Amino acid sequence: MPARRAALAGLGILSLMVSLPGCTRYYWSRPGGSAEQFDRDNRECALETSANPTEATHGMVNEPLYRACLQARRWVRTKEFTPPPAGSYRGFE
Repeated sequence: MPARRAALAGLGILSLMVSLPGCTRYYWSRPGGSAEQFDRDNRECALETSANPTEATHGMVNEPLYRACLQARRWVRTKEFTPPPAGSYRGFE
């Protein structure tokens, strides 16, 4: 019985570790995309999808339109573990 209890406790700990929030985050990337290109596209998409420039600088954007704007510029949004692969950038989420 103690071995079974230990195994169940181990499974509980494992499932807790897998379900912890913050293990992954969303990042944007595209083949050959640089940090400068992402910064420019991110800023332009934020301005296009917010009510005014002040809101855009604080990340207050229309998220579906913002994501569509970046996707139209060939950026792909994926969930990555931290640290993300090289060439992955954080946008407004």
